[in-house]
Amino acid sequence: MSFQTVPTLQDLVIQNILHNEALPIPNLEYLPRVLILQLYKEAIMGGHKEMLKKMVVSCPLACLHVDYLVETGDLTALRTLLYGLSSLYFNKVHPRNWKLKAIDFRMNQDCPNQWSTAPPGACSQEATSPKEREKCSQRAVKPHLKIFIELCPDTVFLRLLFVLIEWVMEVRRVVRMYCKKLQVGDYFSEYEVQRIVSFYYVQELEVNADHWSLEIMFRFCFILSKMRNLRVLHFSNMSPQVFTKRSKNRWYSHRYSFQLRKVKNLRELYVNNVFFLCGTLHKILLSQTPLKTLSLRGCPLKEKDLKHLSMCPSTDQLKCLELSSFSMQRMSPEPLRVLLEKVAHTLETLVLEFCEITESQLNAISPALGHCSQLKTFSFCGNQIPLTALKNLLSHTASLPLEQAKYPAPLESFNEILGDFWTGIDPMKFDQVRKELIQLVKDIRPVHDIQIYSYDCILHLKRTDFIA
Repeated sequence: MSFQTVPTLQDLVIQNILHNEALPIPNLEYLPRVLILQLYKEAIMGGHKEMLKKMVVSCPLACLHVDYLVETGDLTALRTLLYGLSSLYFNKVHPRNWKLKAIDFRMNQDCPNQWSTAPPGACSQEATSPKEREKCSQRAVKPHLKIFIELCPDTVFLRLLFVLIEWVMEVRRVVRMYCKKLQVGDYFSEYEVQRIVSFYYVQELEVNADHWSLEIMFRFCFILSKMRNLRVLHFSNMSPQVFTKRSKNRWYSHRYSFQLRKVKNLRELYVNNVFFLCGTLHKILLSQTPLKTLSLRGCPLKEKDLKHLSMCPSTDQLKCLELSSFSMQRMSPEPLRVLLEKVAHTLETLVLEFCEITESQLNAISPALGHCSQLKTFSFCGNQIPLTALKNLLSHTASLPLEQAKYPAPLESFNEILGDFWTGIDPMKFDQVRKELIQLVKDIRPVHDIQIYSYDCILHLKRTDFIA
């Protein structure tokens, strides 16, 4: 026995409208917003071109979300939408009550609330002369449209994008594309990207420079100079194999630092495995604009880089700091200690992983770490420290409002360490370490759960385990 889904009242209304294309469109302003969006979705995905032409003219919404086109990659549905929009731009007469100002292709985004102002080119009764007002009253102005899209190769189908580009090029006088999030990789082509968007409006940029050539490096540096509204920058995988000469290293350090210092709105900077950053942070972080997030992972930092971080205004209000996968072995701990003291009242996330921090260095920075009153996430994994240093660290972080804390298994847990390689955990030794740590946490009574990480296992010490 089979059961058929009974159509809802909303489904019946939509079917009635779409399957009677000869009838005039009902007044959509009186329909609920959810029903309006579903009606347009059914018309677009169902290929109802003529009906969509009528619906576009009478659209009561300022912004129409079509993110489902990106999810499905349906070229036929996209062409249906563009066909309906084209009728507005190629006709000589245009509706005076044109309300649709934007088409949004982005996933899970809210349209900007900017549609109360008149579109560019609209007649102003105050600014124009009587003769111009009379001429303006005789004909309606061509509608203008903004298209919002995210250029991410993982989410946007390139074939869908090419169709959209061709249409935008046809109506480019009245349509403009805006991209707030741009992702570029080894496919990067300056010409293709420039045809699509204006770099001035890009706010979030993600760059994967793996396998980039010198030519691409140079072109991208020019592109970066146009992104004056950049707020978030992810820059990763600038292979040291690209350059073999120090002169090239210094030249590109100078070029990129010169462009980055012009970005006044940068709030988050993530740099991962970029070789030419070595010793050049003082050139890049010159802006007075305070960063919220700074992540430097796998970059060959020097002691003078840490000194600059401790003094420059850009790090005065850091909420997230990540310094990972570089060696502090021959550095003074003083710059890092000063930096932690400076951000003690704002820092919420601190990651110091695989930094080769020694016992004496850790003991020097632990008191400053204990003053970070807003710290919620802390990770110190991957550093080789003895049990005494770990106990000292736990004592200083016990009173912090941590929600997640990760610590490395102490040296006493391992059979032996050969050079930079850790051998396997010794179960008996690790059990003895566990007993000592449980006794410690009973004494210091930390307000957070503790996780001890090794290459082989994780030791969880929950508050409920050691509260007497």
